[in-house]
Amino acid sequence: MSVTQADLDQFHRFATAQLNTSTTDLSIDDLIIEWDSLRTREEINIAIREGLADIDAGRSRPAAVVTDELRKKDNIPQ
Repeated sequence: MSVTQADLDQFHRFATAQLNTSTTDLSIDDLIIEWDSLRTREEINIAIREGLADIDAGRSRPAAVVTDELRKKDNIPQ
């Protein structure tokens, strides 16, 4: 993935906020790890919100139904 100027600007804002609020010394590695962790959590939260919206809109099926269909299709006993 290519880094954009927007990515750098976001990281800079994040790192500055961390340095201004942290009570411990942070290395650049610490900041990068925390930034990556934060972005991963945000991606997970987005995926969860999308999944819940799909459920609310009726765009989902129970896992048991899908599992049964796959077992039947592939002749896998229960």
